[in-house]
Amino acid sequence: MRKAALALVALLLLLGGGFAWARLLAGGPVGPIPGGRLHGEPAAAPADWSFANREPYLLVESDAWTLPWSGRVWFLAHEGRLHLLLPSFFGDGLKRRLDDDPRLRVEIDGQVYEQVAVPVRDDAALADLLAPVVRRQFAIEIEGSVRRVGQGANLWAYRLEDPSPGSGG
Repeated sequence: MRKAALALVALLLLLGGGFAWARLLAGGPVGPIPGGRLHGEPAAAPADWSFANREPYLLVESDAWTLPWSGRVWFLAHEGRLHLLLPSFFGDGLKRRLDDDPRLRVEIDGQVYEQVAVPVRDDAALADLLAPVVRRQFAIEIEGSVRRVGQGANLWAYRLEDPSPGSGG
């Protein structure tokens, strides 16, 4: 019984140490575990983000609270701009962080870009943004009028803009 308890304690310490490493030192998320500060070369934001669509997810970092948080999120480069797509079932934590501080860092191909997240709330703008996603993921064409889905299906969209003065974002 004592050996089993020691083995359990050792396993818990190992798991806790692994989680702490992933969260604080790994330089980004590790599997489903959120990471800390993203590592990469600082870069100026490109004029057209369309190249990012080749990636399945976007690595983002938020410093809104005590520790930096990084994770993989759904996104779309649409009309040359990056947009975050945060469904309520896994994007709520980042949404709350962006509500507190909209500044974030984005990592693509080892380059880290400073950005500011601006909520997209207009129904027509959301429809224009989401139509390519629906077409690509589900092979469905959207036509006709736009209507908001009921309260149970939350999806938050953010347009990312360059925070530097004179960027025009």
